Amino acid sequence: MAFFEWDPGFSVNIAEIDQQHKKLIGLINILHQGMQPGNDGMLKSAVKELTTQATVINEMVNYSQYHFSTEERYMRKYAYPDHEKHKSEHESFIREVRIFKNDFDNGKVVLSVKIMEFLKKWLSDHILGTDKRYEPFFRGKGLK
Repeated sequence: MAFFEWDPGFSVNIAEIDQQHKKLIGLINILHQGMQPGNDGMLKSAVKELTTQATVINEMVNYSQYHFSTEERYMRKYAYPDHEKHKSEHESFIREVRIFKNDFDNGKVVLSVKIMEFLKKWLSDHILGTDKRYEPFFRGKGLK
């Protein structure tokens, strides 16, 4: 069983955005899987684990920015009324993940259950709360 499962209730009924949300959930699952201990020798496993984590953390930062830019492009295009507030949530998340990435890259922190729970909770709450609020607006503009 995956750490973070896609649920149909997460759908905002806009195919492009749903696919991007699924990709973000997948990245969180890859990070979680990377935390699991390997059985190919402790040192080799630790090096592989850190390399995988660093790669996925970088992808998480980059893909989050890509995804947020997609949502924000639609918000600008259709003059979504809560655009600035929504964008502010995106910026806050990116700041948090960048701080974590910097600390991880500098050996100050390691991936932990606490960090994984933060990622899962933030994305879940954001989709089910903030993103779900734009669904009827965008659907009314013809996005599918």
